[in-house]
Amino acid sequence: MDSKLLYRLKEGDRDAFNTVYWRYSPKVYNTVLYLLNDSDAAEDIVQELFLTIWEKRGQIQPELNFEAYIATIARNLAYNYVRKAFHNNQSVEDINDSNLITNSDEGAIEAESLREYIFNVISSFPEMRRKVFIMSRFENLSHAEIAEKLTISERTVAVHIYHALKELRKVLGDKAVAFLFIYLSM
Repeated sequence: MDSKLLYRLKEGDRDAFNTVYWRYSPKVYNTVLYLLNDSDAAEDIVQELFLTIWEKRGQIQPELNFEAYIATIARNLAYNYVRKAFHNNQSVEDINDSNLITNSDEGAIEAESLREYIFNVISSFPEMRRKVFIMSRFENLSHAEIAEKLTISERTVAVHIYHALKELRKVLGDKAVAFLFIYLSM
């Protein structure tokens, strides 16, 4: 992104903010919609994200990766949304609370407990599936990089990831898989 635009945003230029909003909101919306499968939640999170960007515009560092900054905020908001679903024992689609940002100690304890449970499920995978999944989701390696490191085909990598996600969905449900993508990659 043009660093001049980010400097303008940092200084409170509303036109710069509008440009940033229109450039990134569709991507954020589609990502969150994919994770949560809830269009209302995705819209809420997009609005909350850009409200946060506007409120914290003075902290923007134009020389750093702005897309990563936005992705981190989106991931945190989606994580909090999913965490609320787990806390209330609801499906993600049933949550209508627009107060998405929370930092309670109780929530952190619940999140850590769920994280440990997910890691236990992953540890039960066959060895190669576990390695591939960890390299993909936690080390952020591409299929090609994983294939090269493990001397297997990219197609085999894709199959292992597919089966790992299928197993996670079966054991944990769709909302836990969304949680996995959001929280564990932080």
